[in-house]
Amino acid sequence: MTDPRGETILTIVAKETGIERSRLVPEATIADLGIPSIDMIQAIFALESHYDIEIPVVAERSGAEFTTVGDLVAHVLATLDAKA
Repeated sequence: MTDPRGETILTIVAKETGIERSRLVPEATIADLGIPSIDMIQAIFALESHYDIEIPVVAERSGAEFTTVGDLVAHVLATLDAKA
């Protein structure tokens, strides 16, 4: 991950989901990591609070907000960049 904000995002996700930070690699799927949707929602809320942003819903994903950890990070970074 080249953007240093990605590390902060992953640290927050690890804290909120209870998943070891080392397992949060871009290609890892949320399903394979076993992250319950309620924990993912909590992580999104924590990211929104930390960065003072509102992370928009990804409607075109057929109900799945993010398939991989990389999808999540990219979406949060895009939201941050749009705010800047």
